[in-house]
Amino acid sequence: MKRVFVSVILLICVRSYAQQILSLKDALQKVRDNYPSIKMKASLVQSAQYTLNAGKKDYLPELTVAQQFSYATDNGINGISYSNNGTVLSTSGGIRPQNIYTPIAGNISSLIINWHAFTFGRIKQQVNYAASKLQYSRNDLDNEVFQQQIKAADAYLLLDLAQKLVQVRKDNLQRALAFQEYVLARSGAGLLPGADSSHANAEVANAQLALLQGEQEVAYQKIQLSQLTGINADSVLIDTMQYLQNIPVALKSHSLSVVNNPVIQLAKADVDAQTQRSLMIKKSVLPNVDVIGAGMARGSGISNATGDYKSGLSDGLPYQAYNYLVGVGLNWNILSLVKNKQQYQAAKQDIQASEYKLQENEQIIQRQLKNADLQYRLSLQQTKVAPVQYASALEAYNQSNARYQAGLATLPEQQEALYALTRSDVDKAVANNNAWRSLLQIAAATGDLQIFLQQ
Repeated sequence: MKRVFVSVILLICVRSYAQQILSLKDALQKVRDNYPSIKMKASLVQSAQYTLNAGKKDYLPELTVAQQFSYATDNGINGISYSNNGTVLSTSGGIRPQNIYTPIAGNISSLIINWHAFTFGRIKQQVNYAASKLQYSRNDLDNEVFQQQIKAADAYLLLDLAQKLVQVRKDNLQRALAFQEYVLARSGAGLLPGADSSHANAEVANAQLALLQGEQEVAYQKIQLSQLTGINADSVLIDTMQYLQNIPVALKSHSLSVVNNPVIQLAKADVDAQTQRSLMIKKSVLPNVDVIGAGMARGSGISNATGDYKSGLSDGLPYQAYNYLVGVGLNWNILSLVKNKQQYQAAKQDIQASEYKLQENEQIIQRQLKNADLQYRLSLQQTKVAPVQYASALEAYNQSNARYQAGLATLPEQQEALYALTRSDVDKAVANNNAWRSLLQIAAATGDLQIFLQQ
């Protein structure tokens, strides 16, 4: 029974440990879910969507309901006046030889419908511009997700390499400790010179320093990955088997293209948005043809039938007069054509600037793709040579160690064999990691992360 209980506890621990391992796909998903700049871009997409929805509502007529209650005198005079931005108060009636300063209550209710029936495509173009800005925001979000996921994948690979190099340095330390133990025992017996023990101690110290540096690099890469994924750095535990033991396969260079790169798609969306903006500016000077309908009811403290004054506040509430209006209006600021021409020319220059930026991005990313493809093919060749180098270095180290213990080899020869073995072990890990990182750079240039993930 006790054995069963222990087995269950061990099984739970193993499962718990396994659940803590962060796969690369899980890391990329956490980047999408947690990274602040991605959340910001997603909010901007929602903002652009609301702006587009609001723009579509411009097709609806304006429906204005107004209610006004006043308590004032009504002394008027024949003639016309200009409202002067609402600073001149108008009166109706009350034209008489003398002024009457007794205030009376007034009540006005109105309902006005104003429909921009014909705008000659201006509202439609405003909607088109809002739609182009929405598309730009979506492309901006896609690019941000892609770029941050590329960073996370690269940090994942660098952490994988750093952990492998720590293991290499641990193996090197173990070899140095075993060599130190042998030398100290032989030199203590007078069979080896004392200088050899000093060299052995130095080798152990050097191996310990290298291991500490490697562990520091692991901690740094964990912090980098945790910042992108939102996971606590102490909880980062990655799957190191995939990228240490497997090598990606070669790609067909002619099938690679930068057309779908998010940076290029974002630049194209910017060109389209600038184009739609220029058309919106061009159409902004076109006239409005409005269909207008209105209804109004008025009450006053002065009786229409008798002309009697009643100064009570409630005397002006009952309606005495009713009116309605139906009409068509044309509004066109003709002189705005002069200003609009310059605005349109400025907008065309913005389009040109966006097109130049698109061309620059295409050239830069095309160079990145060619360089990544070259590095990938070279790194694949290195993965074939590195294991041969390691096997030869291991054999040379074993032979040198045996010769040194037999008194047939010198200490420098033994040290050189140890350096070569450690260096070849590092080179093998770096070669494998470089192959994956070069493949990641190809995915970054093409804009297709599946090129990397599928392998």
